[in-house]
Amino acid sequence: MSKAARAGVQPANVLVADPLIYAWVIVQVEFTYSFAGRRVSRLWRIYEAALLALPLFALLVWTGRFASDTYVLIEAAATAPVGLLLSVLLCIWYFRGNREAGWLVLPSLAPAVATALFDLGTASINLGWQPFNFLVDAIRIGPIGVQMADVGSLVFLLSIAVVMSFRFSRGSREQARTAAELAAAREIQRHLVPAVLPSHPSYAIEAAYLPAFEVGGDFYQVLPQSDGSIMVVIGDVSGKGLKAAMTGAFTIGALHALAAEIPDPPTLLSRLNREILRGQERGFVTCLCLKLYCDGQMIISNAGHLSPYRNSEELVCEGGPPLGLFPNLVYQESRFQIDYGDILTLLSDGVLEATGPKDEEFGAERIQAIIGRSAEYIAAAAQQFGQNDDITVVKLRYTPVEAHTVQ
Repeated sequence: MSKAARAGVQPANVLVADPLIYAWVIVQVEFTYSFAGRRVSRLWRIYEAALLALPLFALLVWTGRFASDTYVLIEAAATAPVGLLLSVLLCIWYFRGNREAGWLVLPSLAPAVATALFDLGTASINLGWQPFNFLVDAIRIGPIGVQMADVGSLVFLLSIAVVMSFRFSRGSREQARTAAELAAAREIQRHLVPAVLPSHPSYAIEAAYLPAFEVGGDFYQVLPQSDGSIMVVIGDVSGKGLKAAMTGAFTIGALHALAAEIPDPPTLLSRLNREILRGQERGFVTCLCLKLYCDGQMIISNAGHLSPYRNSEELVCEGGPPLGLFPNLVYQESRFQIDYGDILTLLSDGVLEATGPKDEEFGAERIQAIIGRSAEYIAAAAQQFGQNDDITVVKLRYTPVEAHTVQ
């Protein structure tokens, strides 16, 4: 409406120009908050609603029921301070850690300054201040005339284009780096779970593994020993992603090296704990180690992991802290005898802690109800209930050849 101060009130100003001014201010507020990743506050919402009501004053001016000079002052007071206030907010967000907010501090001032200068020129004409009349004159760019307010908006739009280009470039680099990390983590994770389980004359072995994310932190290994026994290890690395995968790969590498020379689970876990601490891997690892002999003898050592099940019975065994937390730990062993047809089930806590829509955990009772089913069935049941962590199930059925022949 201020643009019609010298030539009378024009319908185009009332119906188009002034509403666009207010719409542009609202867009600037919304973009600034969106760019900074913040939610528009209630006070700004009230301000936006007030801007939408201002065109009613323009209609009153057009019909001669409201003074145009007063309307010009209202328009300036309503729109000019916005850029300054948004710039102050951007500065606050910048000093609070949002570095991108600093990119828009100066550009956000451009529309406000340009609009303020234009409104000053309009007020100068209406109030008879001759020195500032030139501020409403169009700036000639060849055959095109551009108003002062339009220049400020153009500067802001160009700045947005540059800033968004920088953000897009940085986002593309981060996305490429993340993709490379995930690819590396997936490659590492291939070594955390065996592609093919080894066969054994006394034990039928099956396993199921369902990572919660693209890269998981669970692992299991089945290691045949020179005396005919097998070492079964299941573990859970704290954390997720590349870091967890690297810690798991380091643990598996150390496990393979140590299992070849250390015959008993407690000593194996103690040495593995020292290797993890020495390797300066961050985080900790829960680990359950079983040594199974052909005659059904079983030695268990536990480092903060879930206890195994024998048939539907949870085996209570000596436990200790997870690996990688404390130096010089000495783990204990528990000995059991299993009979022909007994089934051992090893689980990660992703099964126990699967959470349904009502924040109810899968829990021990549900596990015991399906513990006799296959590894794939148990894993699928936990996943369907509500997976929020990696799910690993390893089952071993004791079926020695000699006992089978007697049967």
